[in-house]
Amino acid sequence: MTLFGMHGKVAIVTGSTRGIGLATLRMLAENGARVVVSSRKSEACEAVRDSLLADGHEVIAIPAHVGREEDCARLVARTIDHYGRLDVMVSNAAISPMLDPLASLTPDSWHKVIDTNLGGPWRLARHALPAIAESGGGAMVVLSSITAFFASPGQAAYGISKAGVNQLVRQLALEWGKRHVRVNAVAPGTTRTDMIRNIAAQPGWIDAVLGRTPLGRIGEPDDVAGAILFLASEAARHITGQVLIVDGGETIRR
Repeated sequence: MTLFGMHGKVAIVTGSTRGIGLATLRMLAENGARVVVSSRKSEACEAVRDSLLADGHEVIAIPAHVGREEDCARLVARTIDHYGRLDVMVSNAAISPMLDPLASLTPDSWHKVIDTNLGGPWRLARHALPAIAESGGGAMVVLSSITAFFASPGQAAYGISKAGVNQLVRQLALEWGKRHVRVNAVAPGTTRTDMIRNIAAQPGWIDAVLGRTPLGRIGEPDDVAGAILFLASEAARHITGQVLIVDGGETIRR
C-alpha cells in the first residue's frame, strides 16, 4: 500500500481556484486523486479545470458557495453523479479577516464571517460525511488558522470562527469515527496568499514575521497542501479530531 498515494480516490476542494486551495487540488491530483475544483465563480473554476486537464489529470468543475445549503448539497450530489463516490472533502473556502475590533464590527460582518468560515464547513460536512461513509470511509480536512489559538489585533471575528472550526472537527471526529470517517484541521501560520497581500505591504511587517519564525521563512501554499495531503491519505489512518499547525514554528514563542 502506498501511504500517500490517492489513486482511485475522489476529492473535493472548496476555494480551490487560488492559494492554498489550488495548491491542494494540484497536489491531490498529482498523487492520483480524481478531483473537483470548486469556488463561487464559474469562470475561475473552469480555468483551473482546463489547466489540470491539460496536464493529464481527471478533474471536473462544480461552482458552489459554501454559505448556501443548496450549493453544498449540489456540490456533493454532482460529484457522486460523475465519479460514483466521494473519499475526501477539503473545506478551504473562507472569508478573509475583518480588520475591525469586535466593539465596532458590524453585525452583518460578524454574521458573514462566522456563517462562512464556521457554517460553511458544517454545511459541507452534513452532505459530504454521509457520502464518504457510504464509499467505505475517508477523510475531511478543514482549514483553520493559528489565529484560533491567540488573540490578534484586527482578526477578532476571523480568529473566533477558526477556533470554532477546531471544535467542529473534534465533534465531527467523535460522531463519524465508527463509520471510518476521519475529520481533522490544518492551521497555517503566515502563508504567502492573497489574504496577506495588503498587510504584507506594510513597512516592517515581513521582517517582524520572519523574526518570530524559527525557520526564518514565510510559508508557501504547497507547505500547507502537503499537510492536507497527509491528513487525507492512508498515512494518517489513525489520526482524527486533531489540528495540525503548519507555521514554521511561528507560534511556539507566543
